Amino acid sequence: MLRRRVVLALFALSAALVPATARAQQLQIEVKSQLRAGERANVAVTAPVAVVRVHAELDHEGKKVTLEHGALRAGQRAQLALPGPGHYEGNLVATLGDGNRMSYELKFDIVVADTMKIGYTREHLDLDAHTLEFTLSRGAGHAELRVIGDDGKELATATADYKGERAGSWLPIRWTPTRPGNVLALELRATSTDGAKAGVRLVPWSVKIPHDEVVFETGKSEIRPSEEAKLDAGYKKIVDAVADVRKADANLPVKLFVAGHTDTVGSAADNRKLSLARARAIAAWYHERGLPLPIAFAGFGEDALRVKTPDETDNAANRRADYIVGVEEPLIARGVHASWMKLQ
Repeated sequence: MLRRRVVLALFALSAALVPATARAQQLQIEVKSQLRAGERANVAVTAPVAVVRVHAELDHEGKKVTLEHGALRAGQRAQLALPGPGHYEGNLVATLGDGNRMSYELKFDIVVADTMKIGYTREHLDLDAHTLEFTLSRGAGHAELRVIGDDGKELATATADYKGERAGSWLPIRWTPTRPGNVLALELRATSTDGAKAGVRLVPWSVKIPHDEVVFETGKSEIRPSEEAKLDAGYKKIVDAVADVRKADANLPVKLFVAGHTDTVGSAADNRKLSLARARAIAAWYHERGLPLPIAFAGFGEDALRVKTPDETDNAANRRADYIVGVEEPLIARGVHASWMKLQ
């Protein structure tokens, strides 16, 4: 049995696969690797000589796919239907009339032709480690990154080359800052293995506002008049932080995020509820004070402790609220989530 290794490149609209030997009996195998919306995926096989059977066993994104066709006359072309776009690997075997067989090792990708998309979530950005992870909707080729500080000036540039990682794979790109500074934006440009290009501007800018903590009565969320001076001082710091960043980008859609936290006394569910109520009270105070920003709030209870303590531990450092001005919903702690609610 003659065995061929055939790799179809994603960047080719269609690729004729030609084995190196047995040219008088070679099969022509073609795959259209970019499909229009609604177009069916298939492997086209043309037999220059008569064959009695064509059989293929392929892996498609972890699932087994079997393709089968009976006898083909010399010069006849058959199309073997595939289940859809994705990555394929496996073998195709053609049986000749004399019983000999030719085997072809196949590896190819099929995508629906559209604009390449870049995917991103906040949890895949680590500003402290200077690392961004993103996805592409096509095989990964190359990326370029420009990092802009909140003074409007460049902090770093970086490039990364990839090895055709499948669509949807998380792709890292790392940068080394050339000077200190808080990141305002990341300008990412990516190229797929088939030459498609896409760009995106991510704006992860945020600043945590230092402040004196509002002290609430035990189990309550009402702001006492004696605590309002602390909120007034925080108001000025919020306004100043926004004014500073808008020198770099006057139209930056900045929001205030208020995240409430508790210590570990009480049940986790009760602490979530209490922290949410206190965060809402602070958010409402700033809204009524006339803060010219959209405001969102969330309660994290005891899930993001500042000081790690055992359960049922009364610790003032953990009874707090974060005031964060930024563009995206902030990442309070990795693996910790809460629903941000817009102040109505």
